[in-house]
Amino acid sequence: MRTYDVLIAATAAVASLTTAAAPVAAQSGPPDVQVHYSDVYDVLLPDPSDPAGSFCGGLTDVPLHVEIDGYFSIKDHGPNAPAPYFADRFRSTSVYTNPQTGLTYTVVRVRQSKDLRIVDNGDGTLTLTGLNTGSLWAYGPDGDLLGRQDGLARETFLVDTLGTPDPEDDVLIPQDDPFIAGLVTTVDFCDDFLSATSG
Repeated sequence: MRTYDVLIAATAAVASLTTAAAPVAAQSGPPDVQVHYSDVYDVLLPDPSDPAGSFCGGLTDVPLHVEIDGYFSIKDHGPNAPAPYFADRFRSTSVYTNPQTGLTYTVVRVRQSKDLRIVDNGDGTLTLTGLNTGSLWAYGPDGDLLGRQDGLARETFLVDTLGTPDPEDDVLIPQDDPFIAGLVTTVDFCDDFLSATSG
């Protein structure tokens, strides 16, 4: 599924929350765990570390309001499973405001990532097949639907556990080109954002 690069700010918060949840779950005894997480925050774009120095071709100090709500889980698939299975599902709403007009562009995402299959290779590595599915809706300042994306990606990784049960130190190496399928009706984030908010 093709995603907007500028939505990385929103998904980074999810990644940091889920990564923080994993060690707690892994050390809690039985691996079946479900952790609810949510966050609300506001930032200005572009990020100061962005070498481009502007957002969508020239804007600075673009307000972004983000709300995220989701669940991260770890499940044991029985005594013969080589490792617990991880899953993460969340809904996020990102509201971008054009500082020149005060008009907003809203992106709503629903996404699920999960381990489909884990195989012990017998040499200290695992083969992990994962699935990402999701949808994205983009709305203009008046609430009209401007674009939509639906899709899925299935990927296989070789996982080097480095001989520890801690997933934080695992090394993932992509094995094949991912299988990607989806419907895309929104073409370019910046074009859509500027068109909807230029007034």
